[in-house]
Amino acid sequence: MLRGIVDQIVLTGGLAYSDELIAYLHDRIGFIAPITVLPGENELEALALGVFNVLMGLEEVREYTM
Repeated sequence: MLRGIVDQIVLTGGLAYSDELIAYLHDRIGFIAPITVLPGENELEALALGVFNVLMGLEEVREYTM
């Protein structure tokens, strides 16, 4: 369930290369917010950059709980 305002939906990863999947998702969730598609598997790079930023003091460690 969504709570609050959704500004953007970002679809990433290898599956974002599938035009059929992206079209399906646009049909199902496109009314919620604009969709940006960034195909590619950049997860490890993003994780490494996050750790680097913490080690350099540019960001604080964040803990996400439910």
